[in-house]
Amino acid sequence: MEHEWLQPFSPDFRAAVEARLEPRAGRRVACFDADGTLWAEDIGEAFLRWLIAGRLLPHVDSGHDVYEEYERHVARDRSEGYVWAVAAMAGLAEADVQMWARQLAAAWPNQRRAMAGLVRGLARHGFEVWIVSASNEWIVKAAAPSVGIDPARAVGIATAVADGVITDRPIRPVPSEAGKVDVIRERIGVVPEFAFGDSLGDLAMLEHAEQPLVVGRHDQPGAALLAVARERGWPVTLF
Repeated sequence: MEHEWLQPFSPDFRAAVEARLEPRAGRRVACFDADGTLWAEDIGEAFLRWLIAGRLLPHVDSGHDVYEEYERHVARDRSEGYVWAVAAMAGLAEADVQMWARQLAAAWPNQRRAMAGLVRGLARHGFEVWIVSASNEWIVKAAAPSVGIDPARAVGIATAVADGVITDRPIRPVPSEAGKVDVIRERIGVVPEFAFGDSLGDLAMLEHAEQPLVVGRHDQPGAALLAVARERGWPVTLF
């Protein structure tokens, strides 16, 4: 097979990628969601649990279930709940958070080799490969190299840093739901040829791309985004 790095994927998914591999002028961009797409499970939530378990969040009352509070915020407003999880790190030195993020990323067992191969294959064909994620930016940047992505091209939810200390002031637009498209416009500046996602939180980004591609799980055939993909004829691959 000419493009062996596409062998792990479904035939229609593979064909959709191969159809766009011929060289063309201008910047060529592929945008990937992270959690559930590049790797299984949610590394941002895992990092939050790790910080909670270590009692490392300086302004969060550890006398109650902090993760449960996070889930309540997400239930009320998904995007703002994700922002809350990042703002909870206010008061921590950014250097410490970067170090802890590298430690967790090094131990993260959920990377998908097939997706790392896809990233590297696209890069060899001249694509800028970006992560656009609703997890916190420190952990996304730390995990990006494990799937072959330059941390400078990894965008997540972040808050402002003042004198080396994380604040609770979110940097907007927030890369969650429709905000992913705003981030692509502001930070990347071109319409992606490819977008890859696994959930309805990625829907706006998928709609914005020239070629949306959906990643799903064999054990979750009823996932909402898979239903959308079937309705719209978007290629799907399952892990």
